[in-house]
Amino acid sequence: MRYLPITAFLLALTLGPTVSESAQPAVSSVIDQFVSQIYPKGSRYFWVINDTTSDVSNEIIVDINTELQVNSEEDPQTNRFLLLLVKGRLIGAQQIPLGANVNCHNDEKEI
Repeated sequence: MRYLPITAFLLALTLGPTVSESAQPAVSSVIDQFVSQIYPKGSRYFWVINDTTSDVSNEIIVDINTELQVNSEEDPQTNRFLLLLVKGRLIGAQQIPLGANVNCHNDEKEI
């Protein structure tokens, strides 16, 4: 009987998703859908997140690099994009130069 609170707490931690756990699969799914649409079907590609920001609770800006491997003899094709996700949906995308200096974070402070 004295272990009931501990058991309930551990069960709640195990079964209850945290904010980051529930948000991450949605973001990675949206990114993967975007990348799969810009490259030919069946191609070999991967993507990496460089930076993100979420100044507003339902808006995220994601800076990603993508790489397409056409074949083993050619160098991979690398691209960089900024994606705007609102409420887990892709709203906009912009291709930017690979070496661009991008600051995804808002410099203004709210009063």
